[in-house]
Amino acid sequence: MNLYSQDIIKNDFHFSVATYGINRRTHEETLSSTYDDKNTHKNGTAYFIKKAAIHTGIMEILDYDMPEKESAIVAFEKLKSVLPLLGIDCPFDKETFNLYCCEHIPKDIETSAGQIMPILQSCFEEHPALSYLYPLFHMVMRSCYQQAGKSADAGLFQSAKLLSEEVSSLETLYTQARNYLTEVAIEPSKQGLQLPSRAIAEIYHSYCLYASKQDFQSDALSTMELKNNFLSDIRAQKDSCNTQNWTEYLNHASNLITDNAIGKYPVTSFKQFLCIGIRLLLEDELVIKKCSLCNGYFRVKYTSNQEYCTRIYRDTSTTCNEYASRKSYKEKLFSHPIHTEFTKSYNRLYARIRRGKLPADTPLMDQLKALHDEYTKKYENTHQKDREAVWKEYIEKNKELLKLDSSKN
Repeated sequence: MNLYSQDIIKNDFHFSVATYGINRRTHEETLSSTYDDKNTHKNGTAYFIKKAAIHTGIMEILDYDMPEKESAIVAFEKLKSVLPLLGIDCPFDKETFNLYCCEHIPKDIETSAGQIMPILQSCFEEHPALSYLYPLFHMVMRSCYQQAGKSADAGLFQSAKLLSEEVSSLETLYTQARNYLTEVAIEPSKQGLQLPSRAIAEIYHSYCLYASKQDFQSDALSTMELKNNFLSDIRAQKDSCNTQNWTEYLNHASNLITDNAIGKYPVTSFKQFLCIGIRLLLEDELVIKKCSLCNGYFRVKYTSNQEYCTRIYRDTSTTCNEYASRKSYKEKLFSHPIHTEFTKSYNRLYARIRRGKLPADTPLMDQLKALHDEYTKKYENTHQKDREAVWKEYIEKNKELLKLDSSKN
């Protein structure tokens, strides 16, 4: 079913809010929306994601470890650019939208639809998690066709307002979700805490209650449960005059946490969708880190000490991980005493070749390199306290080669 055609908008389809489904046995997820066709009196289902790997939607919308996807912020701006084409201001303005519906003829709206559909397609296909917004777009666009040249009804205003509010809040929710993951996944991993991420999330939720701090998860998932004894045990430690900070609270609570089953929740808002996705990430104990080179976020295995991601670094053809490894090797190499001495000799010999005092094919170049490789290996395989003697021996051998060079001239 092609959701991005004007025929779909014109047809009398009534979409429900999209449903997010997960098969935990096969590790597949789907995002779908059922609809009623009043012309044929039949029900159908439109799938936005088909058998995608688990975590796909949430990782894409948050841009973690998805370098080939465009930024979610760009997608949000694109979606915002659609609203003026429908006569909707952000925030939603009833009078402006009413005027739009009254003054525009069906052909004008058809032209707007032609402009809107490619934008929706680029946003939803790049970020499938956003596709749950499609039923809202469909309701408004379908109603615009019906209401063209007429007074807008209450249903149209309600759906337009809901759409406007959702699109307007996307960037804020995105930021809140990333901040939440930073607190419960990234910062604890820096401390090297050997604690499951879902357990840290439960502690964080308790901490927010304890410290009267806003909790992104509890706002959307008010039914999240904590063991009664866990919450009371931790909060009993509260000093009324000095509230613990998050790190202190986490360290204290880490030996008190008990495992809680993670429930499943229906998708009723974009914020709730983000919360469901984050809970799944935490439940599977994924570790999210910040690349030490490009500052992008990436996933690693629970026990990994990887510090660099696999994105292509800037305008190079290598990944951050490869680039950092080569850079580290070069820095180590150029600080090596054997290599430092070799570089001086090599530059001196090359200068003589350039001035014509030595032929370009002089065997001394290869002899210098061979001596360098021999003593570099010998130096690395020698105990620390005996390395100075190896270095001095190399210098003497090096001088002998250069004297050989001078004697030939």
